[in-house]
Amino acid sequence: MQYEQVWDAVDKLAKLHGLSPSGLAKKAGLDATTFNKSKRIRHDGKQRWPSLDSINKILEACNISFEQFYQLIDDDLALKPAGIPFISYSELAGMAVVKASKLVTDKWDNTQFPESSVNLYAINLDSADFEPMYRKGYTLIATKDPEVRKGDRVIVLRNKGLPLIKEFKHRTTSTIVFGDIFNPKQDEQVKIDDIKLINRIVWAEQ
Repeated sequence: MQYEQVWDAVDKLAKLHGLSPSGLAKKAGLDATTFNKSKRIRHDGKQRWPSLDSINKILEACNISFEQFYQLIDDDLALKPAGIPFISYSELAGMAVVKASKLVTDKWDNTQFPESSVNLYAINLDSADFEPMYRKGYTLIATKDPEVRKGDRVIVLRNKGLPLIKEFKHRTTSTIVFGDIFNPKQDEQVKIDDIKLINRIVWAEQ
């Protein structure tokens, strides 16, 4: 890749995710000015390449490989929507491998979604158990980020049985208290030892 091609690929990656170069830098945890036009030329007038570390961080933040980044030189490929891991609700229990408090989604299929992130995944509801709130065939987007707050809608992965979709209320030393999505005032307590993971639902098809 030539100097101009590398910066062009950075700009295309930002555009693909609906971001400015500054927004892409912030998404990757970098200083907001990392990819600014003014940073691409040194004070002596010579070209400045983006660092390998900054490139690695935007690839991780956008969940793409270096090969995919390289392909952004092609205008047609740059317009393709991003993808995130995808699984059906009924398959989730059997494939819910958890490492370092996060789901392992390497063996899942991918689906197109405008926002790409290593922390996002999609669940297709192939069950009518959550109607009319979430109808059969709907897609839910959840985050692997373990942080949940009171009032969040969450997907609860248990050691046994199908996942639950609940409203997070609070936790005690031994249990977590959830509200029913149809009747939040109706509490359900689940032992912490019976739970593999709790992930926040960040988007639901309407």
